[in-house]
Amino acid sequence: MKLTWKEPGLSYNLESIMQFWQGDSGEFWTDSLFFYYPEISKEKVTTLSGEDKNRYLREKLTEIYEQKKELLSGKQAAYQSWWEEKKRSVTEALSEAFDTDCENHYNHMTGNITLNPIAPRYLSERRFDVFYQNSERGALGMALHEIIHFVWFDVWNGYFHDSEEDYEIPHLKWILSEMAVEPIMRDQRLASVNPYFEADYEKAARGENGCVYDCFYRMRINNEPVLETLYRMYRQESIHDFMEQSYEFCRKYEKEIHGQMKGVL
Repeated sequence: MKLTWKEPGLSYNLESIMQFWQGDSGEFWTDSLFFYYPEISKEKVTTLSGEDKNRYLREKLTEIYEQKKELLSGKQAAYQSWWEEKKRSVTEALSEAFDTDCENHYNHMTGNITLNPIAPRYLSERRFDVFYQNSERGALGMALHEIIHFVWFDVWNGYFHDSEEDYEIPHLKWILSEMAVEPIMRDQRLASVNPYFEADYEKAARGENGCVYDCFYRMRINNEPVLETLYRMYRQESIHDFMEQSYEFCRKYEKEIHGQMKGVL
């Protein structure tokens, strides 16, 4: 496995952030911008529309980037060094989890260090964004989440041969992939190097920590935490069986799952 960390420049930063301001993305996906950058006025953004809103956001983000670009570049070496130190155990853990050879695959992954508090990932290109305020340990934790997605959907598609369009929000296959990260991450080789892994469900449910969306730590189906249900399936079955059974579970309880994901979908 090879992961290359990059500082992709102003244009990429703007593109990464502005994609969440197109269409009807909810506050879950947009309000973090105001939290981390109070110099961007939420009141002004909400009163502007169309190109005026875009122009205001781009101007403010350009100013912020110019202030932060040296810091962004400085993160690159720290993130890369930490990944190189930990990648062997990560590769072994994921190869076992997915019953596939990860060591000789996934050699063109890219982690972009950006101003974006939301960290989008791009499956077909095997690249993802990480918020620059992460430490090298935090960046690895974020990377692990996204790398699990890369391997998950490769194995999934090789088994089901379905449409990759269903692998993105708001589809049920996307929801399952987001939940499935947590059971896989329980491997000590992964959990021990991920500062976002949280075994305390109550803490994670409050959004204080966690390697998946906090709504999944609160989610209960048949009076059992959904992540415990998935972990039990994961421990008992092969990866293909787990994918089949967990997806059937999600299809059966799709209404309940959607109902407990308010704000995310």
